[in-house]
Amino acid sequence: MGELNMYRQLGIKPNFTQVGKKYGLHRQTVAKYWDRGEEIEDRRRDKGSGFDEFRDVIERKAAMPGVTKKAIHEFLLDRHPDAGLPKYGAFTKYCRERGIECASGSEPEAHPRFETPEGRQLQFDWKEDLEMVDVNGEVFEFNVFSAVLGFSRSHRFIYSRTRTEDDLLACLLATFTRFGGMPEEAVTDNMGALVTFSGGKRVKSERAWRFAREAGFELKLCRVSTPQTKGKDESSNRFVNRLLAYNHDFEGEQGLIDAIARIEARSNAEPNETTGLPPAVLFMKEKEHLRPIGNLRALQEMVGNVSVQKVPATMLVRAAGCQWSVPRACIGKKVNVIAMPSGQVRVTLDGEEVAVHDAASTSNPINYAEDHYVEALSGKAWFGDSDIREAARANLELLDKLGGE
Repeated sequence: MGELNMYRQLGIKPNFTQVGKKYGLHRQTVAKYWDRGEEIEDRRRDKGSGFDEFRDVIERKAAMPGVTKKAIHEFLLDRHPDAGLPKYGAFTKYCRERGIECASGSEPEAHPRFETPEGRQLQFDWKEDLEMVDVNGEVFEFNVFSAVLGFSRSHRFIYSRTRTEDDLLACLLATFTRFGGMPEEAVTDNMGALVTFSGGKRVKSERAWRFAREAGFELKLCRVSTPQTKGKDESSNRFVNRLLAYNHDFEGEQGLIDAIARIEARSNAEPNETTGLPPAVLFMKEKEHLRPIGNLRALQEMVGNVSVQKVPATMLVRAAGCQWSVPRACIGKKVNVIAMPSGQVRVTLDGEEVAVHDAASTSNPINYAEDHYVEALSGKAWFGDSDIREAARANLELLDKLGGE
């Protein structure tokens, strides 16, 4: 029995406006059906969805192993911000009605939740050995440092080419700088940058534990085979799986870094399933309980040799006897240049990492990252409509040859 017939059986005249809104019809159309003694036609399914024009993209992304519906929805919002796409609930309904299912992945092992008070704990780990391909077919092999504050669930995701002790300490320092303070303790597993095993015993890295002591937090390791003791960060790693939706849809290393930054921002802005509140909201409360960082320069020097430099128009800073590029936005600003023991050169601006170079892999006196060089050439009149990236690569090859002579 239809809705209008139900009203007739009850002897009640319906509200034509409300019924019309429910079925996507004008009130006068509903009144016409009522007067004729006819049943209403449900036009809701005749109306197209805002996701229809992206159906090919949705189905293609859904076929990628590990990509979730949430990841696809976030990808569409990022790539088409002006399309006025409906919220996630409408997207899942759209997929369900059209039989679109994501490729299956492994189910996480269940374990009980535990809570920590404000400012008590940071959990961190690596998302290791990721591989993605950009729009030009270039393959990127990388890792993502993942950290989360226990109370607020505030996330931090940092792109890293390698997972050395240098990388770890630099990522921890960048995390504390972003949060504006440090927790009482930081918990992780037996990662190689922190411990080695000899004769069945764990041997801790003296440098890492000295860094923790000087910074003023306690560094703790999970018991072997018990990753649930840092379960909040295990959960935060699921957000990084959203990155897989960008496969073949980013350009260059900077495009990959930008995608990770967007995922971090959305992770902190959307309500957490446990607390019901966005991490960014709870972080305002937790921040008051974080310990002050203290002597930031001293911590930077524990990570590597630090120098403060004003970036010239060439976008080059000096370290390890060579010059290294930074993004165009750094021109005229003071940056910290950190020469790491492993040979890496890391550049930070206002506590945020803006460039990483590997001094051990080159002897060239001048070293531009391709993305930085593309930025430098953008807008130059003599390139006209030519492919700036190709021109950048050609010029970089010339610089490499000069360096080798």
